[in-house]
Amino acid sequence: MNEPVIITNTALCHDCYRCVRNCDVKAIRVMNGQAQVVQELCILCGTCVRVCPQKAKGVRSARHEVVQALREGRRVVASVAPSIPAFFPLRSFAQVEEALKSLGFHAAEETAVGAHIVAQAHREYMEQSIDRWPVITSSCPVIVNLVEKYYPDLITHLAPIVSPLIAHGRILARKYGPDAFIVFIGP
Repeated sequence: MNEPVIITNTALCHDCYRCVRNCDVKAIRVMNGQAQVVQELCILCGTCVRVCPQKAKGVRSARHEVVQALREGRRVVASVAPSIPAFFPLRSFAQVEEALKSLGFHAAEETAVGAHIVAQAHREYMEQSIDRWPVITSSCPVIVNLVEKYYPDLITHLAPIVSPLIAHGRILARKYGPDAFIVFIGP
């Protein structure tokens, strides 16, 4: 699936160009009177989504694919971001897990599990890599995208460690099987 992550609703885009002015990597171009994200230049930071007063920029949703997987009876497993309490009044993760299971999910676990493993891996890498300093942690995909696209001379300083989401996804795939449909739920 090579669909754009940042999408533009052209009906809502009204020539304010705030996204163009605020994009630090200049990944937005005006084409046919519309501010469009240039995918090859975009680092997926979401600034354009946050600054758009008309809400014309958004993040592509995979909701349809998740609903389809649930309808097909696939084993759908959620990796849930630690930020979920910021969006829902929760007392425990068990409430999230229960709600997702009631929707047909097979299981739900916290992405923080992956974050803990990645933090340990970064600590070990730092201790073993004193000669490669500075080390840029690779937990944030936006930073990795920025380095790879705009500062390739710094790639050797990126820690060769996957993001917490990828680490957790791999854990879930091992735990629930290669046919599990892994879903990330986050902001």
